[in-house]
Amino acid sequence: MRWLALALVLVCASAAAQSTLDAVRKKGYVQCGVNTGLAGFSQPDSKGVWRGIDVDLCRAVAAAVFGDAGKVRFTPLTAQQRFTALQSGEVDILSRNTTWTLSRDTSLGLNFVGVNYYDGQGFMVPKKLNVKSAKQLNGATICVQPGTTNELNLADYFRANKMTFKPVVIEKLDEVLNAYFNGRCDVYTTDQSGLVALRASRAQRPDDHLILPELISKEPLGPAVRHGDDRWFDIV
Repeated sequence: MRWLALALVLVCASAAAQSTLDAVRKKGYVQCGVNTGLAGFSQPDSKGVWRGIDVDLCRAVAAAVFGDAGKVRFTPLTAQQRFTALQSGEVDILSRNTTWTLSRDTSLGLNFVGVNYYDGQGFMVPKKLNVKSAKQLNGATICVQPGTTNELNLADYFRANKMTFKPVVIEKLDEVLNAYFNGRCDVYTTDQSGLVALRASRAQRPDDHLILPELISKEPLGPAVRHGDDRWFDIV
C-alpha cells in the first residue's frame, strides 16, 4: 500500500509539473505574484509600468516561454496573501521579496527556485528619538507586518537581549507606513532593502529617519513555484 501511495504521489506531481506550463501557454501569459509596491523589487512607475528585480524575473520567464517578455501580468499581494495565491493557482510564480526558509520550503507545498537578493532585517527610527542602536529599543512600540519572518525575528531578538517591546501588527504596507510616519510606532522593522527603499520613496523628509546599523537576521530572498511542478521549476 505504501508503494501504491508513493506511485499516486508521483503521478500527481508529474501532472502538476505539466499543468502550469500548459496552462500558461493556453492563456498566453505568465501570472506573477509581486509586492504591492516596494521600490527596487516591484512597483508601478508613474505610467503604471511595473519595475524592479522581481518584476524583471517574471518578464524573463515570459521571454523564455513565449519569446516575448511582455506576456506577463502582475498580481499585487500582501505578505499574508502571497502563499495562498501561489498554492491556489491564482499566480504561476511568486516573485515577491520572500525569504527562503526551511519551514516554508517543506511545509507550504512550494519550492524556492533560488536566491535573487541576500538581505537582513533592520530597524528604522525617527532621528528625533536620538536612538543610535537597536540595543536602545527596550520598551519601544514597533510596527511590523504579519505573515513575515520579520515578525518572528523581532520577538527572538528582543528575547535574546532581555528587552521588551510592544508590537503593532498591520498587514497592508500603506497602513503600516502611515502608522510609523504618523507616530503610532517608535520603530518600523522589515528587511533593510525595504527600509532604504521606503525611506527614500515614502517619507516626506527621508533625512528625518535613521536606519540603525544592526542586522538581526539573514534573509535570502527568491521566487517560488508550487511543489511537484518540476518542469515549471526548471524553466523559472
